[in-house]
Amino acid sequence: MSANKYTNGTYTAIGAYAKGKNSIDVTLSLNDDAIESVEVVPMATVKMSLGLQKKFAIAISDEVVGRPIDEVHLDKLAGSSLTTQGFNDAVEKIKSQAENS
Repeated sequence: MSANKYTNGTYTAIGAYAKGKNSIDVTLSLNDDAIESVEVVPMATVKMSLGLQKKFAIAISDEVVGRPIDEVHLDKLAGSSLTTQGFNDAVEKIKSQAENS
């Protein structure tokens, strides 16, 4: 059995998108390189963006929990393609935080 690429634990990162004008706060718990839980906190100040972020936050768990973190890269979820860019940015930051050296 090979060693895990990432250290088990809970990690948080802010994912930016739309040229840094919007962001979401993402917390992932990793276990054996897979996402065990996810929480997304909407941070938008514009009503439409906030609505899309809230829908995304509700839908994200079903999409990524149980999947290996290296296989998670979203294009569109809950009607939002921009929020997924922020999520993907946060996942890359979390992977850097959690990577075993």
